[in-house]
Amino acid sequence: MAKRIISSLLILTLLFLLGGCSAGAEYKDQVIYGMDTYITLRVSADGISDDRFDELCEKSSMIIAENEKLMSAYDESSQLYAFNNGADMILSPDASLLSTLRTAENISSLTDGAYLHTIGALSLLWNVTGGGPVPDDAEIEAALKHISADSLAISDEKITKSDSECKIDLGGVAKGYTAQELVEYLAGEGVSYGLVSMGGNIGVFGEKDDSEPFKVGICDPADTSKVAGYLNIRSGFIAVSGSYERFFTENGETYHHILDAKTGRPADSDIVSVAVWCQSGAVADALSTALFVMGEEKAMELYRSGSVSFEAVFITEDGEIVLTDGIADGDFELESESYTLRNPS
Repeated sequence: MAKRIISSLLILTLLFLLGGCSAGAEYKDQVIYGMDTYITLRVSADGISDDRFDELCEKSSMIIAENEKLMSAYDESSQLYAFNNGADMILSPDASLLSTLRTAENISSLTDGAYLHTIGALSLLWNVTGGGPVPDDAEIEAALKHISADSLAISDEKITKSDSECKIDLGGVAKGYTAQELVEYLAGEGVSYGLVSMGGNIGVFGEKDDSEPFKVGICDPADTSKVAGYLNIRSGFIAVSGSYERFFTENGETYHHILDAKTGRPADSDIVSVAVWCQSGAVADALSTALFVMGEEKAMELYRSGSVSFEAVFITEDGEIVLTDGIADGDFELESESYTLRNPS
C-alpha cells in the first residue's frame, strides 16, 4: 500500500510594496515558528529601534505560544486536550479561547455546519496530517454520531458538553484568531504599518509611507511555487483553504484535509482554493473552510445574503477564478495565464 503525505506551507505569497525605498531601511522582519507553521512579522521600521523590535517579537512569540497552548487538541497539557479526552468541563475558560469558540460557533451556525468546531472525533479519525490511513465506513459512521455542535455549551463561566465523545477541533480558526491578536497588539504598540503571515492567514494594518496597498499573492493550486493572482488590500485579513494544502494518497487515491461533516469524508467541492478577505482573522479562517465545503453556488448565496461580511476569490476545478461583487477593479490582478476570470454565477 503506497502512502504519501504532503503539507504545503506556501499558501500565500507576500509582496510588500516599498515604493522604491531601500528595503532594509523600510521595514523589519522576524520569522517565528509556532502553531505548526512559520509565522512572519513584518513591521515598519519607522521609529522602531532594534531593541524595541526585539521586545515586540518576544511578546508576539508569547502570544503565539499561549494561544497554541490554549487551542491545541494535541498538547497533552492543554485544557482543550483534557476536555477532548475525558474531562466534561472547562471552568473559567480563558478569554481568547472563549472568543475563538464563539466565532467558531457563529460561523458553524451561519454555514449549517460547513465549518464545524466540534468535528474533532472525525478529524482525529482521518489524521490527514499523520498520513491516514483511510478509516472504514463503520468508523466514519461512529464518529459522525459525536460531532454535533449542539453537544457544546459555552458561557463565560464554563464550557461543557453533553456528549462525552464530543471533541473540539479549532484547527480551522485558531491561526486566524492568533493573526488577528498579533495585528491588534502590534498596532496598539504604535507600529505604523505592517503585516502578520502565518500559514494560510495574513493580516495587514496601517498605511504604508507610499500609500500603496499591500499586495498579497494567492498561490496557484496546481503549482504552489507560482502565483495565480494578487489581491491588493489596505486592511483586514486574508485566509486561504485549498485541497492542495494537506493531503495523503492511499492506493492511488488522494484524500485532502477539509472534511465535510455531512458525509464524514473529504469535501467533494467544485472549488480547489478559496481566499476570504474580511476584517476579522478568525472569521476569515473559519469561512475559508466553510466556503470550500459549500462549493461556489452555496458560497455565493451566503455572500449575497449579507449575514456575514466578506469578500472572496474562488479558484474552481475548471481553471476559473471567480470574484465576489465587492472586489473592485484594481483590487485583484490575474497573474497566471492558466486561469480565466469569470463573473460569479
